[in-house]
Amino acid sequence: MEKITSEKVLYIKLGQGGEFVEECLSSFPNTVRLGYREVSHESCVLGDWTVIQKELATNHKPRAATNHLRQIRSFYEEGEETVWITFHDNKLWWCRAEKEFSLDSEKNKFRKVLGSWSDKDISGRPLLYGNLSGELLTTKAYRGTICSVNKDYVLRKINNQLSPEAEEIKALTSELQTKIAGLIQKLYWNDLELFVDLVFRQSGWRRVSYLGKQEKTIDLDMESTITKERGAVQVKAQSNLNEFLDYEKEFEGFRNDYHKIFYVCPQPTNNLANYESQTGTILYFSDKLAELAISAGLVDWLIKKCG
Repeated sequence: MEKITSEKVLYIKLGQGGEFVEECLSSFPNTVRLGYREVSHESCVLGDWTVIQKELATNHKPRAATNHLRQIRSFYEEGEETVWITFHDNKLWWCRAEKEFSLDSEKNKFRKVLGSWSDKDISGRPLLYGNLSGELLTTKAYRGTICSVNKDYVLRKINNQLSPEAEEIKALTSELQTKIAGLIQKLYWNDLELFVDLVFRQSGWRRVSYLGKQEKTIDLDMESTITKERGAVQVKAQSNLNEFLDYEKEFEGFRNDYHKIFYVCPQPTNNLANYESQTGTILYFSDKLAELAISAGLVDWLIKKCG
């Protein structure tokens, strides 16, 4: 999908309490819908806003009437290039709308959507609340119907882009991960096993037992503190594909006893680094270990060990 550009992004509440949202998002064609049943559709189409202002003034205080008029005018005057957003099912939805207006049987105003409402960015990733700023999400509590939002932020989300500051941080983080991966590869074997234990511990696993000396196929017997899943961890400072496949055969004897099996190796040969396990065994190499080390707050620990 091509990059989405627009001079304006507007939030619209699809009906009081979201009464229109299901119909707008699922009807064919999709629609952008506005209430204001008491307001003359014909006057809105003609742009006779003085008449509409007078209609609104009969039931609202001047300031409120002006605000209602602003929202109605936005619905009727915004062009097809304007991006409309709304919130539903813990996701941000967005669309563009045709510059034609209609009434339904209950005198609600609507515009047909160009294409359809989408809850995904242009790369196909869902626009989940958890990945949206609190500032944008406060728009859900807006008491009116239509309001402007941070255009640049919303378009970045829709286009799966980052701000310049975030891009810089991402690049620096990538550089940091590369350097940390180098430190992990320098760990002596017993420090490496301790490091792996710490990584798993900070990720919600606890060691049930250390089996390295008793069971050559399993170094760490782990249990998830949340799900109670069992995990077996084999740690190798260096390894190749043939060695891994030999371990895979040995894993078969107890694979059903564990929910997850991890093969951790900071320095794999190329054939192992490019291999995709066919049995579900999870492969962790130095790049993934570096990412986990940052998340687990183990950078200082690595510096002290390797510095």
